[in-house]
Amino acid sequence: MAGTLTWTADRKDYEDYMSLLPDCLIHHIFSSLPTRDAVKTCVLSKRWQSVWTNISDLRFSVSSYDDTFVDRVLTLYVGRKVKIFHLDIKQDYYHPIVDSWVHFAIDHQVEDLLLNLNISWWNFWRKDCKLSPLLTNCSKLTKLCLRGCRFSSSDSISWSSLKSLSIQNVSDDVLRKILMGERLNLIDCRSVKGIQSRSLRELVIDGGWVQYTLEISTPCLLSLRVSSAYFWKSIRIIEAPSLVEAELNFDGGDKSDCHLLKELLCKLQNATRILFGAWCVRIMSPLKVEDVQDWLPNCKSLTLHVPIRDFSFPAIANMLATTPNLEKLVIKFELSEWDTSWATVIVTVERLHLHC
Repeated sequence: MAGTLTWTADRKDYEDYMSLLPDCLIHHIFSSLPTRDAVKTCVLSKRWQSVWTNISDLRFSVSSYDDTFVDRVLTLYVGRKVKIFHLDIKQDYYHPIVDSWVHFAIDHQVEDLLLNLNISWWNFWRKDCKLSPLLTNCSKLTKLCLRGCRFSSSDSISWSSLKSLSIQNVSDDVLRKILMGERLNLIDCRSVKGIQSRSLRELVIDGGWVQYTLEISTPCLLSLRVSSAYFWKSIRIIEAPSLVEAELNFDGGDKSDCHLLKELLCKLQNATRILFGAWCVRIMSPLKVEDVQDWLPNCKSLTLHVPIRDFSFPAIANMLATTPNLEKLVIKFELSEWDTSWATVIVTVERLHLHC
C-alpha cells in the first residue's frame, strides 16, 4: 500500500482527488457537519475553498456575541436558498444581532429553523427578548424549533406551511393562533389550557409544571407522549379516536380521582402501545379487578414506570386486568430523586398469555 501511495504521489499527472468529488457528495458531507467545521474543510482542496459558501444547511453554535464567525459566513454566503438554519446561542441574554441572523435565514427561504436562545427564566420576560415580527409571518417554514423566544398575544402568527413545531413557554392565547401542522412539541408550557387541532398526528408534552386542567381534542392524533410533567390539576383527552401510541408518564393532579383515570383510559381503547407513569399507577392501586376489566382491549405492549414508593401488586394486577390481549409487559421500577443509589430495575415479560 505504501509503495502504491508513493507511486501515485510521484506521478506527473497526479490529480487532486478531493477536488474530483461531485458537488452532491461534498454537500452531503457538509450536511452532517456544524458549519464551523464545514468551513475548516477549505484547507483540504482548492475547490473546497468556496464550495461551503453554497451549502443549504447552516448550523451554528455561538458561545459569545463577540464571535464574528456567523457574520463572516453569512457575508460570504452565495447560495440562493437555505434549507436548514440552526442557531444555538450559549449566552444567557438576548442580543439584537440574532434578529439579523434570523432575517438572513428567512430572506433565503429557510424551511427548517431552530433557534435556541438558552435564556434563563429571570431574563425571559425582558422586553428586548422579543423577536422580530418577521419570524411570526414566515410562510416557507415547514419545521420550527424555538427555545427562549417570547411571543405576545397581540402578535399576528402565520406559519401556513408548518408541519412540525417545537416551542417553549408559549401561552394559551398564543397557541390558539398557531396552525400546528402535523407534529407539536410543547416544553414547559405551564399556562396552556387546551390543545385543539384537526391536523395533529403527533403531540409531545415535555417537562414543566402545568397549572391548569389540560384538555386535548385532536381527532387525527396517532401518538401522544407526556413525559416528566407535573399537573397541578389534571389532563383530559376529550377527543382522540385515532390514537395508537400513548405515553402518560406524569405526576400530580388529584391522587384519588379514579373517575378521571377511567375517563382517560377509555379514550385509549384503540391504542396498541401504552406507557403509564406514577399518577396512573397510583390511582389504579386501590381499585378492584372487576372494576377495571377490558378498558384497553387493543393494547399489545404495556410499559409501567413505577416509583419504588408507589409499588403495589394490586396496581400491577389491575393493569393486567385492563389489558386482556396484552403480549408484552415492561415494568421499570424507579427510585426517588432523593435516593443515593440512583438505580433502576427493569423487568420485561414478553408474549403474555392470560386466561381468566
